Amino acid sequence: MKVENQTPFADAWLVPLDKQAAEHLVFVLKATYTIVESGGLEIAKKQAPVRPVDEFCGEPGKSSIRYEAELGPAKPATDVVLVGNAIAPRPGTTEMDVSLRVGPVSKAVRVFGERRWKGGLLGYSISKPLPFDRISLAYENAYGGKDASSKNQKNHDQESRNPVGRGFRSKKSDLEFADTLAPNIEDPSDFLKRPGDGVAPQGFGFIGRDWQPRLQYAGTYDEKWMQERMPLLPMDFNERFHNAAHPDLTAKGYLNGNEIVEVAGCTRPGRLSFSLPGIKPVARALLARNSVAIPLNLNTILLDTDAMTISLLWKGDINIHQKLMQMKQIDCRLA
Repeated sequence: MKVENQTPFADAWLVPLDKQAAEHLVFVLKATYTIVESGGLEIAKKQAPVRPVDEFCGEPGKSSIRYEAELGPAKPATDVVLVGNAIAPRPGTTEMDVSLRVGPVSKAVRVFGERRWKGGLLGYSISKPLPFDRISLAYENAYGGKDASSKNQKNHDQESRNPVGRGFRSKKSDLEFADTLAPNIEDPSDFLKRPGDGVAPQGFGFIGRDWQPRLQYAGTYDEKWMQERMPLLPMDFNERFHNAAHPDLTAKGYLNGNEIVEVAGCTRPGRLSFSLPGIKPVARALLARNSVAIPLNLNTILLDTDAMTISLLWKGDINIHQKLMQMKQIDCRLA
């Protein structure tokens, strides 16, 4: 099928099946902008392609997702994601706040330099943070992790919301915490005080498909599903599963563009502020005898302060069941 893309941006398409085995056409448009020193945006000279698979911070499956696969189903709401580092404003910084706001969506965290658990007469406490220059905002530096210290495997456990983090302790743990690293990233209103506190993991990145609370929307894959529906999605699958931002950073619906973006603590000057582009892409699918509009919604806003880029990802989904062979062309342009 031919794509007539009249925009300067990258495109892709796929044909997934829904829960009823009906074919859908999902069209993806990805715009990449460079963040300039003045704080404005320029269309990147080289547009990044639509990413086909996840890219991880380390070993796949054992580390957090740095960049989510973009060639996939449409999301029911806009995800806002930040990839980058907390960058100290001055030498000797031991802790600082990092914040992100995109229109009505916002989040703030406290970032500490290296800290370790230390034992004492009254139990464990956390040492004072050491000075730092920059600290990755990846979930590896947030509260979470796995605890397989017990000789009894039944006592092994993990933080289901962030199994790659640090500081987690199972209920029946044999783990010796003295001198182990404490999380660098915390909620300013709910600090970790002792091992096993169970505070909510904090971050700005993508969460894994097998992490909570995302996993709860995946549906039920039991014996009945295996016998009656496999390989189709279970009937209790919820489209919210496709949203991959931290729960605090998924909008209540779709953002429209033109929203104000403010980032604090991720660049050497300290603050970034600009408006999202207000462009409105439109698309149509041309079939053998007619054409159908493909409504495009802003699915993901990815701000990368390491690369100083921001990408906007629109997706549109239409039912084309038993019409796939009639598909001739997709036309896309800016309204």
